[in-house]
Amino acid sequence: MMSCLRCFLLFSFFLLQAGLVLAQVNAPSPVPDRVILNLTEEPSTSAAVTWRTDTTVNSAIVELQKAGPIVDNKASVVFPAETVTRNYSWYGEAEVVSNHHSCRLTGLEPGQKYIYRVGTDKSWSEWFQFQTPSEDASRFSFLYFGDPQTDLKSRWARVIRQAFMHSPDCAFMLYAGDLINRAGRDSEWHEWFLAGSFIYGTVPQLMTPGNHDYNDLILDPHWNAQFTLPTNGPKGLEGTCYAANYKNLKIISFDSAADSELENEDGYALQAQKAWLDSVLQTNTKEWVIVTTHLPFYSPKESRDNKLLRKHFQPILEKHKVDLVLTGHDHSYGRGRTTDSPGNGHEVMYVVSVSGPKMYEAGDKAWMEYSGAFKQLYQVITIDGNELGFQSFTADGDLFDEFKLKKNE
Repeated sequence: MMSCLRCFLLFSFFLLQAGLVLAQVNAPSPVPDRVILNLTEEPSTSAAVTWRTDTTVNSAIVELQKAGPIVDNKASVVFPAETVTRNYSWYGEAEVVSNHHSCRLTGLEPGQKYIYRVGTDKSWSEWFQFQTPSEDASRFSFLYFGDPQTDLKSRWARVIRQAFMHSPDCAFMLYAGDLINRAGRDSEWHEWFLAGSFIYGTVPQLMTPGNHDYNDLILDPHWNAQFTLPTNGPKGLEGTCYAANYKNLKIISFDSAADSELENEDGYALQAQKAWLDSVLQTNTKEWVIVTTHLPFYSPKESRDNKLLRKHFQPILEKHKVDLVLTGHDHSYGRGRTTDSPGNGHEVMYVVSVSGPKMYEAGDKAWMEYSGAFKQLYQVITIDGNELGFQSFTADGDLFDEFKLKKNE
C-alpha cells in the first residue's frame, strides 16, 4: 500500500513539474524575443521596432547601420528604447511578467537598406535587415491577411510562411483583426510570434484590432505594449485608429471593434473616428486610398449585416472615393464593388477574407462578385502607378481570385 502511495505521489510530482514547464514555455528571459518591426506614419524616413525581455532588463537600445557586405561594429547609430512592464495572467496558466521595449528609428533615408539589432551589451538579438521605401510611385506589393485567430502555431504558420515565400520583397504585411482568439492570453501571442518568427522583424507589420483582440470593452494589454503603431488618430484610440503613407498609397485603419463593435451610435469611438476619417481623407494627397477595419461593411455570412457601419462610414468612403476596404471577422471570403446609395458616382471595392483555420460558410449574397468558404487564404496586393492588382491565394499557393482596379488617365 505504501509502495503504491509513493508511486502515486512521485507520478503526481512529475505531472506537476511537466505542467509548470509547459506553462512557462512563453516566459521571457534577458534575451530579446518577439522582435517586431512596425510601419510608421512616414516609413520612407522612419521605422518602429518593439521587443520583449524579462524584468531584469530595464534599459535597452537599438543599434542601427546601413546594410553592407559585413556588419561594421563601429558604424552603428544607437537609439534608446522606452520600456513598459506588463503582467499577464490567464485562468490555469502561470502569470507572465514582461518588459516591452519600443523604439522609433528616425532620420532614415528613403530607399535605403538598413540592419539593426536590439538588446543590451550583455544580450543581443540577431541582426535584422529591412529597407525604407523610396518616395516615388514605383511598383510595390504588400500582403493582407484576414483573421489568423486559432491554431496559430500548428495551422496558421504555414499561411504566413507561404505568403512570405510567395512575396519575399513585400513592402509590409497587413492584418484585418483577430490576431489571436482570447485577448490577454500570453500563450496565444507566444504562438503568433512563433508562426511568423524572423519575418516580423524584417517586414514591417500593420494591424487593426478585431473583437477577439478586446476583452469586453478593454483592448488586449499586449497590443500597445508589443506593437509600436502610428498614434495619429483620435485620442484614446492610439495604435488602433491611424493613417500611414507608403509611396503613392494612403492606408487607414479605423477600430470597428471598439465600444462593443461601434454599437453605440452616440459613443465616442464612433463619432470621433467618423470626424477623424473625414478629415484625413479631406486632406489626402495620395493617389490610392485603402481602408482596413475588422468588421465587414458587407458580410458573406447570411446571418450578419453591419448596417450601422455602412450608415456612418460608407458615405465618408464614397465621398472621398476610397478605392478598397480590407476586412475580416466572417471567416470566409467575399468581394464586390457595391453601395447602399446607387447613383452617387462611386462604388468602393469591399473584401472580406480569412487566413486562419476557423472557417464558416459563405452565403449567396447579391453584393458579392466572387466568394468562397473553408479556405485559408492570403492576398498579394500590387500597386504600380495608376493600376492596383489584387490576388488571393490558398495556403498551398494556388491562385483563388484576382481582380484589377485602374485609375482614370
